[in-house]
Amino acid sequence: MSSSHTALQKYERALNRYFQTPASERRTGDREKILKILGVDNPQEFLGMHIPLWEAKLDELLDPTSTDMLPISIAHSYVNWVRGAIRMMPAEARVKIFSSKFKATGLKKSILTLLQEATGESHRDFEVTEVLLIEKVHKDTLFTVRTPDGKERDLYLSRFGCMGEYIYSGLPKLVGLPALPAVYHVTPQGEEVLLKPKEEGTNIYLDDSVTLARINRDGVWWVAGAARHDALGDCIGTALRYGHYVATPKKEVVMIDNIELFHLEETDVRIFEPIHEFLPKKAYPDDRPKRERLQDKMRQEYEAAYADQRTVIRKAWPEIERYLIGMRRNIHAYAGEVFEMVMTRVKAQVFSGK
Repeated sequence: MSSSHTALQKYERALNRYFQTPASERRTGDREKILKILGVDNPQEFLGMHIPLWEAKLDELLDPTSTDMLPISIAHSYVNWVRGAIRMMPAEARVKIFSSKFKATGLKKSILTLLQEATGESHRDFEVTEVLLIEKVHKDTLFTVRTPDGKERDLYLSRFGCMGEYIYSGLPKLVGLPALPAVYHVTPQGEEVLLKPKEEGTNIYLDDSVTLARINRDGVWWVAGAARHDALGDCIGTALRYGHYVATPKKEVVMIDNIELFHLEETDVRIFEPIHEFLPKKAYPDDRPKRERLQDKMRQEYEAAYADQRTVIRKAWPEIERYLIGMRRNIHAYAGEVFEMVMTRVKAQVFSGK
């Protein structure tokens, strides 16, 4: 048995004793003891941070029945203080806290499912080696797992927009498009979370590595890949696309974080700049003739790939329809509308002349 596993078991025994005491009877000294077992060198200083209700927030963080590693609303004025305090903990403390949540929440099984979908290999166990809190609304916890074969994988646990992303996640493969796997999990306590692998590659809209040289080298397949995903997105009504295109090392484009679906009305707001307009501006910000020539070229390439993908989608409609019917309850809960109304709009979009 590894030393880290032994340390986790010791912490879990102490945590069980800690939560057997009613919240109203827990004292600062009790929290200092549990922090010491976690490996926090100066528990008094840690508990003395000037954060409102900090000791209660710490209890929420330690709660093994909650998946939350950031026990405060992201809209709260003190969110950065709380996130910063947890980041100051030793790395092994965050690992123990997160790992202690697997049993009561059932997360372990879903993580194993995700690992199998992402790697094609079946594993019976893993250990967490790092846990980071990141400043993204729909990706709040990034953690690293190591499987018995020694391989490591970076995974996200998301607590925001889970249902929309889960509904969308099964669609790309039905129409021949690459996609990252996602596992939707509801804990026995009723929390909804989404597990997904950290994307590898270049965020086409956000990364500084998207230079003129990269655009000249990779722009053709970037544009074609984005166009094909836009064709699917237009049929399903994805509303958020700026910064959602990732070019992978396999020379594929995947769409990430599709949390807003079924925005199919003309008046619906979309955050979207076509890639055939974005890349030329990025390549030639101060050279209008070159920018316009590249834009014309990319628009033609985009429209050809888009039209081809729309044909693929229409041919795959029976499979898409079956998939969405299988998601009937989730779609109704997500959209807040009668399922048949949503399906009618999707089908009309699929077979529209666009």
